[in-house]
Amino acid sequence: MIHVFIVNPIACEMGYAQKLRNTLEQIPNLHYYVFSTRRRGHEKEIVQLICRFFDNEELRFYCCGGSGTMRNMLDGISDISKVELAMIPFGTCDFLKVFTDDMSFFRDVKSLIYGEVVYVDYMSTNLGKALNSVSFGADTDSLRVGEDLRSIGLGRRYINYWIASFYAAFLSPKKSYDLKFENNTMSNTRVTIMYFGNGSVIGGRFHVGLNDIVDDGIGSYCYVKGKAPYARLMALNSAARGDEKKLSKYAQLSTGRFLKARRSNGAAFNVELDGELFTTVDLDVEIVRQGIKFILPNRGL
Repeated sequence: MIHVFIVNPIACEMGYAQKLRNTLEQIPNLHYYVFSTRRRGHEKEIVQLICRFFDNEELRFYCCGGSGTMRNMLDGISDISKVELAMIPFGTCDFLKVFTDDMSFFRDVKSLIYGEVVYVDYMSTNLGKALNSVSFGADTDSLRVGEDLRSIGLGRRYINYWIASFYAAFLSPKKSYDLKFENNTMSNTRVTIMYFGNGSVIGGRFHVGLNDIVDDGIGSYCYVKGKAPYARLMALNSAARGDEKKLSKYAQLSTGRFLKARRSNGAAFNVELDGELFTTVDLDVEIVRQGIKFILPNRGL
């Protein structure tokens, strides 16, 4: 087997790629490569190249970064059934919180190399693959505002964050959508925030999922209809505290296997896949049951 480590130097600690090489050199008979990304989306290009070059080899890819790094890697794999995937977490890695809150287990490289292979679900969409969540609405619009501010070099990162958060809570317009769920269809419905997830945590701390099992082919819906800013804030606060009972007062919660969405007026809207932003007219998401061979660390080492 060939072990391929994709390091996002922006997400990882300084000098991590070299530290990783030093660790890997101490493991006997390990066939490995370490690549560092040079620009946004570079993960996809690297993975595509490796898959073509080692078409007949067993491959295991290690994501050294956050959720967005993993999503970009997923998008570069044409036949995901042929590879194994592992995650060495830096930044926001919400999917791993289904397994543990202690990320140190997943940062133990040797434990991952000799880890356990399990089969987990992923999300197949018309915009690409995702592992943890797909969302749209006020929160996603705020991310677009934050990216626009960052692209023009306005202010520091935390200032952009607070501006974007204020926009999401008070200024983001209510938009009407046509939605189709597992057992429900809604037309011309105003939705402030919409989340459909494979995992149960988004944004590092918001618990919004009814279902935290990631191998049953079922995801969680959480959506806030056209509510006033107070209701938006209370929904986010309840999710941050993991208070499902209070969250259900401000949001609709259910489970299912797929989601279809479009703006009622046919306009484009912003969609987030595991931290990466897209603009689309139609959204089509389906949970693929046990479609990924995922590595859990061997805690006995």
